[in-house]
Amino acid sequence: MSEELSRYHRGAAMSSSTDIVKSSGGSKRIKPGTMMKDFFGRRAEESFTYKDNKNKFFDWEDETTGSSYSSYFMRREKNPLANAAKMLGSMFRVIGVDKSMTYTSKADLTDTNTVRVPIGMLKTESGEYKTEDANVLDAFYGASIQNAALAAYQTKAEYKKTLQKSKDAGKLHDLFFSILNTERVDKKLSERLPGYLKFVQKFKDYTFDEHYEPVGEDASDQVRLMDLIARMMRYPANLEESELEEFKEPLQAVERLLKKHGGIPNSTDACSGMAQSLSNIVYKYVKKDEEEEKPEGGGGEGDGGPSGMDKDDVDEAASSMMKSMMKGGAGAGSDEDDAAFKEFEEDMEEKNHPSRMPEDFTETGKAEGGEKLVWKNASGDRAQYMHDLTRIDSTKASVLRTLFERKNKDYQFAIKSMRSGRFDTNKIAEAVQRVPNIYERMGSVTTNKICVGVLIDESGSMYGGDKIQKARQAAVFINEVFGKMSGAELFIYGHTADQSGNRSVDMRVYREPGTRLDKYALGDVEARSNNRDGAAIYETAKRIRKRTENQGLLFVISDGQPAASDYGGREAIEDTKQKVLKAQALGFQVIQIAIEESVPSEKMFQYYIKMTDIKNLPRDMISYMSRKVDKLIRQTVTV
Repeated sequence: MSEELSRYHRGAAMSSSTDIVKSSGGSKRIKPGTMMKDFFGRRAEESFTYKDNKNKFFDWEDETTGSSYSSYFMRREKNPLANAAKMLGSMFRVIGVDKSMTYTSKADLTDTNTVRVPIGMLKTESGEYKTEDANVLDAFYGASIQNAALAAYQTKAEYKKTLQKSKDAGKLHDLFFSILNTERVDKKLSERLPGYLKFVQKFKDYTFDEHYEPVGEDASDQVRLMDLIARMMRYPANLEESELEEFKEPLQAVERLLKKHGGIPNSTDACSGMAQSLSNIVYKYVKKDEEEEKPEGGGGEGDGGPSGMDKDDVDEAASSMMKSMMKGGAGAGSDEDDAAFKEFEEDMEEKNHPSRMPEDFTETGKAEGGEKLVWKNASGDRAQYMHDLTRIDSTKASVLRTLFERKNKDYQFAIKSMRSGRFDTNKIAEAVQRVPNIYERMGSVTTNKICVGVLIDESGSMYGGDKIQKARQAAVFINEVFGKMSGAELFIYGHTADQSGNRSVDMRVYREPGTRLDKYALGDVEARSNNRDGAAIYETAKRIRKRTENQGLLFVISDGQPAASDYGGREAIEDTKQKVLKAQALGFQVIQIAIEESVPSEKMFQYYIKMTDIKNLPRDMISYMSRKVDKLIRQTVTV
């Protein structure tokens, strides 16, 4: 038995009698908290989710320890359901659900412009709402937040794949893909909004522990193995020791597969590939004694294995399991009354609920060097933004957008007159004459999405002359170029230092996918205090990388003079240079837009554009980008 798999056995064998309970069948069942880390490195006490404990987003996390979170919010409202809708609407806006998205309570969801809100979870069998049960409300919020994250933290193409899954791979693939991809998105949620992940934890406890119904012992070996793998990926607390021993060999194959890919995949394509590999393990599984007893020639094409279930039967069982998951979990509400849900959706609207993420919302942590790191959402200044917009050449912004969008296209093509592939219906006459080149092959070209980051130096030295105005206008120009481009993700931040105490790094968020901010936030850019450039650049790169896997650019708009408490001179210049290299190692090309630089750009940056006049920046950026666009946007051809 492999080392990791044996940990499950050791966790059960070494637990005291109070840590193990008897299942209905009398065998030992491991309780949550007694197991060591699972195959994906999650913790039982965190409901097998990826929890980032470095940041806290809500003060109620401490106040509600050991109780339901919803009881903290509900406060015995006269209309608990309406209050739940308003609360959920606020959560969705913080998560970053696009305003154009609509909502449904139906389980069968294929529209990528829709998010599922499972209010059927709140109904009893008699049709009454059980909103007084705060534990159920917690689970409902968790399921809804998970669905919102699936919509907000994936591209449209990824979300479409999440909803439609694979038409060709089969139902077992769909089951495993759904679990893997949901875990992938939950991990993103843990990094961005760890407070909201606590609701997802409540949902997993409620659905996969408190109300979990295992597959019966009379089920086939393949169905039981399918259920076991699903539990190990989703919520492995309720694993029976006898199961781990019985399915030791296929579980070792699962372990090897997960170790090969490093745990939960980081893209939908990788989730799909792993789901298919896991499906194949189930399809091919046959107990050794059955294989030995198999008559010669037994097992035909399309069978699950030498003497196992047919592939179609396994897929049917997986389909039933998915329907059961939807009924009791994040897809509940397929039979929901349309009128009742319409009222719920109306209560979710922003106009009916004034609460939102406050403008002075802050997030604190520590930078790599130990400095206090503070992120704060920017407010906005529409008048200033519109004034700066008149100072730049907006026609050049459209030129740059065209330059990128011309290359950033997805399309399909066909290769004709092939000897194999799909029959070309235009070649019927040639087929009759037995001409071999009567087939066509379909192919596709996809281009990667790029991310563009902007970091604005808001130090006191930028106050001199009109440097801060130039910096703000440069940021507005980049915002106009990439903010309206469908194939790009845009992140804009500002930085200063020592405002939140000695050796602090103070960051402002002006634009960030998934964060609801003032449209004219960049109008608030101004010179403030000191600047700890190295930490600001590297922490910005790390923050962007947590939010996207796409490669791209990071523009640093500054005058090139790092200076803060205990930070300056040659050491600060060298620190900035090293942090730029570390940022580039994360997949960014760091480009300084130098405004009357006090320190020569080449001492800290490999790439830079020197700007003395904002009017020349659009022209200079077009020249620079035209040389870089082919490397930034890469195409993948599939036939």
